[in-house]
Amino acid sequence: MSEFAANLKQFRKRKKYSQATLARKLNYGHMTIANYESGRNEPSIDDLIKIAIILDISLDELVGKNPSKKEECFLHEFQKLSEKNQNRILDLIKALQL
Repeated sequence: MSEFAANLKQFRKRKKYSQATLARKLNYGHMTIANYESGRNEPSIDDLIKIAIILDISLDELVGKNPSKKEECFLHEFQKLSEKNQNRILDLIKALQL
């Protein structure tokens, strides 16, 4: 079973959705979620985004990407900043990439 398949099942159950309930929310046929969770099929990127939104999780969580300690630290500190200072940081990052 892929990491995505296991994560989908875990997060679906956390929301207390049956496979059929999640499928209805996505306007899928009733077997689609079962096929994803068994690894028989995988969703498109657009469908991954929809699933993540419905399950109220990030795409990283859904597909199993684990952020590095540096990324976690940066995000934690960035979220503490005011919106104005967040925008300044983003502008600085863009300027450094030139």
